[in-house]
Amino acid sequence: MSRLLFVILIAGMLATGGCATGQPQLTSAQQPNPRQPEPEKAEQSEEEPPSDEEDPLVYRLLAAPEYLWEGFTYPFKRLSIFYERVDLLERALDFFLNEERTGGVYPRFSFGGAISTGVGFTAFHNNLFKQQKKVRLSYLTAVRGNQTADLSYTDPAVLGSRFKVGTNLLFLDFDEGQFFLGGNRAGEGDLTKFDLEQISWDVKVSRPVVGNLRGSLLGRFFHADAGGGRSPPTPATVSGIGTSIEAFEVSPGVLYDTRDSEFRPSTGWLLDSGFTFTEQVDGRQFRYLGYWADAQRYIPVFRGNRVLLLRVYLAKLDSLNDRSIPFYELNLLDLNHGLRGFERGRWRGEGALLFNVEWRYPVWEQIEGSIFFDEGQVFNNFRDLNTRTFRYSAGGGFRFVTKRKFSFRVQVAASEDGILGLLKGDLEFSRGRGAALSGF
Repeated sequence: MSRLLFVILIAGMLATGGCATGQPQLTSAQQPNPRQPEPEKAEQSEEEPPSDEEDPLVYRLLAAPEYLWEGFTYPFKRLSIFYERVDLLERALDFFLNEERTGGVYPRFSFGGAISTGVGFTAFHNNLFKQQKKVRLSYLTAVRGNQTADLSYTDPAVLGSRFKVGTNLLFLDFDEGQFFLGGNRAGEGDLTKFDLEQISWDVKVSRPVVGNLRGSLLGRFFHADAGGGRSPPTPATVSGIGTSIEAFEVSPGVLYDTRDSEFRPSTGWLLDSGFTFTEQVDGRQFRYLGYWADAQRYIPVFRGNRVLLLRVYLAKLDSLNDRSIPFYELNLLDLNHGLRGFERGRWRGEGALLFNVEWRYPVWEQIEGSIFFDEGQVFNNFRDLNTRTFRYSAGGGFRFVTKRKFSFRVQVAASEDGILGLLKGDLEFSRGRGAALSGF
């Protein structure tokens, strides 16, 4: 199954968008008669989604999962149509944003997110000094005492140059974080709890190199203090527990992006890769090197209003000079990081390998549906990779968007651990941080 999925991913990524534009040739009997007046076409209601009746059989077969999902979610779809007819989200934004829609303060809420269920706010401005500079302050408090806050600033053209600079200050306070002992073989009974306080500050400078290729350099400093949390506590034998550290990180990277849109891409490539070097300030316990590669292919199908998304992600950390890696810096796969059917903190390891297949289709103009399949595993050494130890999840969801690039989403996914839901209503505008699910 894993090898078959890998072959499908590679084949799809190398495919062109021809399946979106190819049309069957007309036979001589089907050629239009120039002497015969062309019958008038019935006007299609603007409220009706496009029909697939003229598509070839292979397209209908490809759309079978979509039809099943639409039938299952029909009541929710009707509510979604009502939502769009009254333009509910746009009306809400009228209250929270300024007249130009370039800034404002709006509420955040999350169910099943990175810090569990919580509420908060975001204040932002996307055209500071009328020079497209962006500033953002965000805060979220969650159950079990977890909370996070971040302040970011972005200048897309420093002093009119081609250099882009972004900086971010992040605060995390986990009173009940989750760590599963055993890496990729951890069971649900291996759950332990930890507490973590972390403050980090990073600065990233990037510049176009040639065409759609962009180079970047990130510098990061962080302070972290981790301990065993509530019962059952994460044992002190786990690297980083009971330790307070200050460390700095340097991370060069390259990005190749041919997508037609960062917010709702329908075609193109996104290739992101780089490496990191992290050193503890006093150099006593932690020193490690990391590298990653992320490949995403967006393929338009039917008449271009459906998108097939294929993704391959690989990341690895290696300790240096007999030092170690703190557990909270390990690569992570969970509902927020690729394996959407598993709870937060479910799989951690020095390495992570991930495959995603996602089918996106229009429900209405501002509502997008998705059906996805995820496959991945964490590991410590490449020799630990095994086709029998992949973890799987599958599900679907909806994404609500506005004309001003705000959105929130709801999804449900199933895995060997059960069924898991996620609701993110922070109206997040497009931006990426770390190894999170860019584009998902």
